[in-house]
Amino acid sequence: MGKGFAYWGYRPLFVGEIAFVAGLFVLLRSGCLVAVFASGPSLLLAVAMGWALLRTFPYLDTYGSDALRDSVILVYGVFAFVVAALLIEDYRRIDTIISYYQKFLDIYVPVVPILFPLSFYFADYIPNIPGTSVGLVWLGAGEVATHLAGATVFILTGMRKPTPIWTACLITGVVMVGAVSRAAVLAFAVPVVLAALALGKLRPLLVVVATGTVLLAASYAIEMTVSSYQEARVSTERRITVAQIVENIASIAGQGGAQTEDTTQWRANWWRTIIEKTVHGPYFWTGRGFGVNLAVEDGLARANSERPLRSPHSAHMTILARAGVPGLVLWAAFLAAWFGTLLRAMLLAYRRGHTEWTALMLFIACYVSSCIINASFDVALEAPMQGIWFWCLIGFGIGATMIYRYLLGTDESEASGATPPLPAGARGASPPA
Repeated sequence: MGKGFAYWGYRPLFVGEIAFVAGLFVLLRSGCLVAVFASGPSLLLAVAMGWALLRTFPYLDTYGSDALRDSVILVYGVFAFVVAALLIEDYRRIDTIISYYQKFLDIYVPVVPILFPLSFYFADYIPNIPGTSVGLVWLGAGEVATHLAGATVFILTGMRKPTPIWTACLITGVVMVGAVSRAAVLAFAVPVVLAALALGKLRPLLVVVATGTVLLAASYAIEMTVSSYQEARVSTERRITVAQIVENIASIAGQGGAQTEDTTQWRANWWRTIIEKTVHGPYFWTGRGFGVNLAVEDGLARANSERPLRSPHSAHMTILARAGVPGLVLWAAFLAAWFGTLLRAMLLAYRRGHTEWTALMLFIACYVSSCIINASFDVALEAPMQGIWFWCLIGFGIGATMIYRYLLGTDESEASGATPPLPAGARGASPPA
């Protein structure tokens, strides 16, 4: 249901806020709060969150809930601590996560080809959540693309065997979101290609890509014949058509038409303004804080509009603008430490022949990469629909790497004695003798 589900609740407590508060209690009850910070990425995340809060509290009186809402781009990191703590408390919960994720895919992938076009074309006919102007079903292309990328990598790693119908639904969903969003194309394609390369499955992927390219070219030729492509090209509305898919792919390489290039230039101009005011301007150390409407301040939106634009469509630019260069440095350092820790553990598992652990960590890394790519060009981590998923995956990575090191009984050297049995989620792997 996407944004529709996120608006269930009563202002100011919606599903995301309720889960956040419940998560804090769970984190404290787990007794593993201190253990979570035995990981370097956790410490860096805590510092980044602390800096975000320092840039939020001074603006609470002025902007109220807007300041808190803007700060969740980093403060939602609490979800990472919650997930990591629960895994540390009982590492068998890895199996629970995998089991629930498989059930999620059983439902999510088949309904995407139905719900996405429904929310895209028939939004005016979908009833709103009571007390809001948000439709009951509101799926964003970017968030759908990240979930489909995660599902595809899950298949590539061998943790799921898809049925033909399920695979057809997956491909249909990818085509649909690729038609309306370039960020969705990148968010799906990049992590899937990286996973295929890492798993040595590039040849099957090339066969699929080649087949898809031929079908796309044939469909494009037919559509050019039976419809007015020029009309679609100058239209300001994105359509789920082959022509639009071609337009989006071409625009990624800088060869798009006026429709796609206008949005690219709009982002570039706003990002340039943010860099000038922050890196080369008066907000270098502090940023403009969480709460102020960046679009209004930069002259890109009206303050009295019904749904004022608040984000420059890039998580990195949002953090730079609101938390200054220190905030961006902390964000980059955290991501580098997180990926570094996960890749280090993944290579260790690969060298020791623990194939299921390797697959699990590759899946987490690619899923998170998809989220970051989408968040680089869209409003993603600022909202609970993808922000909560992202930080839960971050916590999954932190917990998985800590558990793996614990189960081996060592960080780099061979285990000196017997180790606890690996969870069934890593079946096929066995601890060294």
